[in-house]
Amino acid sequence: MARYPSFGRRLLQRSVLSAAAAALACCVTASGGIAVSNVPVEGRRFENLGEAQSTVSWWSFDTGIISLPLHEPPVDEAMRQLLTEKSGDALLNLRYWTDRSVFLLFLTRHRFHLKADVIKFTDGR
Repeated sequence: MARYPSFGRRLLQRSVLSAAAAALACCVTASGGIAVSNVPVEGRRFENLGEAQSTVSWWSFDTGIISLPLHEPPVDEAMRQLLTEKSGDALLNLRYWTDRSVFLLFLTRHRFHLKADVIKFTDGR
């Protein structure tokens, strides 16, 4: 069995430990989607107040088979933030994406990003 010099052995050990730590410490995934609106707007008059964007996050305990959120995902909060920011009634052309980052094997941070056009109804209904 060949022996490495002391320097080479330490370098090899550090490299293996670094690779293992990187593989076990973090992982990132993402997904996304689109929606026309959050409420029916067909046949109604409205004014476009502009585009807005929001990001909310939450944590979960994730074993790889089962994920248990540590609190309820705040997706409604993201929509409320957009409506409040522009004083609107509804959202059009919703674009959303999520990403999640795994830390220390079982702790996962989820982020929900939402971008949409905020509208205000002008027909009095």
